[in-house]
Amino acid sequence: MTATRDPSATSDARIDARSTVGRLRTAGFALAVLGLLALNLATTPPAVLTAAATGWVQDLGSHQVHDMTVAAGLWIALVVPLVLLLYRPRERVNTVLAPLSIAVPTAVLAFLAGSFLFPGFAVASGLALAAVVLHPAGRSVVQFDRVASADRRAAALLTVAAVPLVAYAGLELARQLGPVDDHVLFVHYGAMANAALFVVLMGGLAVVRRRDWRFAAWSAGLIAAFLGLASVAYPASDSSLGTVGGALLALWAVAFVAAVESARRTPGEDPAADEGTEPSAESVRDGATRS
Repeated sequence: MTATRDPSATSDARIDARSTVGRLRTAGFALAVLGLLALNLATTPPAVLTAAATGWVQDLGSHQVHDMTVAAGLWIALVVPLVLLLYRPRERVNTVLAPLSIAVPTAVLAFLAGSFLFPGFAVASGLALAAVVLHPAGRSVVQFDRVASADRRAAALLTVAAVPLVAYAGLELARQLGPVDDHVLFVHYGAMANAALFVVLMGGLAVVRRRDWRFAAWSAGLIAAFLGLASVAYPASDSSLGTVGGALLALWAVAFVAAVESARRTPGEDPAADEGTEPSAESVRDGATRS
């Protein structure tokens, strides 16, 4: 007598295997995020962590705008997104890219400068990459899901700012790769270049990517506004954009975030796009089954 295999048992085994892999993936993702968060908070000197606030009233010498912008970037592009990733991470496909876009370039530039910061940022880069690879959204993290039609106002504002920001980043990067001094060892020039490119990157994602647009828009706007206002407050400081340049960048930040918010909240928009989310494959399958 030939034994027959129970199809339902085989199906249940496959479901259990997938759920186990999913749980392990989620656990690994959470560990990577928590590890990166702990690393940044534990290894960053308190004076740097607070420079975004204290720099407005404290003289930081030639590092004034550098320290203030580095501190702002640490909170806006690392700490805050890492905390956000612990809540409904599947939807945060732009948020998870922020730490990676900061850690990897900094690690490379620190290595080229022979900086003592390299080991820490090398570990941070590994953890940030692990968070992307283990992200609950899977490969869709790097799938470019465009909006049906990009808002012309937001796209125009981004284009206007992208040219000078990229030029500024190029100048700062050239200084980072130049003669070694304290600013180079602390990767300050590299950090300023990274801040400018971060605004362009996240601004672009906010304009054209359907999911997780709000984090992209606000993080780009906040970094731009902070750099602009710090430049206005300290126009003679190293890497400052000056009074006029700083004021224009700060005003641009407000206009850009307002344009993106207005465009995405226009009546008739796709509700999923409004929330920066995408229906999961599981919900689509469940709906098809019920129908």
